[in-house]
Amino acid sequence: MKFNLQFRKKRILYAAYIVGVTLFFFYVLFPSDALKMYLAYQLSRGNPNIDVTIHRIRPALPPGITLKRVNVSHRHAALIGLDDLKLMPAISFLFSSNTSLNFKGSAYEGKLSGTAVFNNDTQERQAKIDGRISGIQIQEISALQRLTIHDISGKLGGNFVFTENGPNQSLTGKLAISECRVNFAAPVMNQQSLTFNAIDADLALENRKLIIKRCNLKGNQLDADITGSIALNGSSADNALNLTGTMTPHHVLLAKIQNSLPSDFLRRKQAGKTTISFKINGTLEEPGFSLN
Repeated sequence: MKFNLQFRKKRILYAAYIVGVTLFFFYVLFPSDALKMYLAYQLSRGNPNIDVTIHRIRPALPPGITLKRVNVSHRHAALIGLDDLKLMPAISFLFSSNTSLNFKGSAYEGKLSGTAVFNNDTQERQAKIDGRISGIQIQEISALQRLTIHDISGKLGGNFVFTENGPNQSLTGKLAISECRVNFAAPVMNQQSLTFNAIDADLALENRKLIIKRCNLKGNQLDADITGSIALNGSSADNALNLTGTMTPHHVLLAKIQNSLPSDFLRRKQAGKTTISFKINGTLEEPGFSLN
């Protein structure tokens, strides 16, 4: 009995030794450079206008890989920068011809997670990404800041879905911003800035056009509802606005902007009770604001 016990202990120690050595050499000899090139190509989906760089890559537990400092740019203009991104194959990957991954990571002081499914047919590319974000500091996202000359800050969270079917791509999202502040490059309604406690929006990005299906803004200065679209044509001077909405200015704001309103306008409106219709056109750099 004693002999059998010792024999079993030796077998366990030997197995542990083999597993440990295997994991050590797998980690040390991990083909990070080759895998970085492969993943960069896959993340760009072979688009020559999109450049993906990965600073470092390492194996991770549970089974997967961790990418450090992932940067995505479009025609040399930064789009996304991730501090880290962990990719883990989904169990369904073993029973499907598609590539299925779970992912989680951090970026802009916030978190992201979700699932991604890619087909392995090179003739007709298909992909779907379901993601969630929280605590993203939007003032740190250079791609968003380039869309407008105004300074926007706040915490971004919500859900998004990206789909690709051949040449057709779409991005939809239900997003929320808290602690939002907009500092205008030039005064709007005689205001240098506006703050909002909460912004909830239903958005879609199709063919370089941002469609605002619904956007509700709640703040100490005013509440507003906005719908419409923004044509994303490049710089903020070319991004055309086509927005309509209603706003309910609170008493403090109404007192500040009353001199900029038509003389008979206030007699027809009561602060906090009657909404004011408006339209925004022009561009993000030079928006045109008119009251209805």
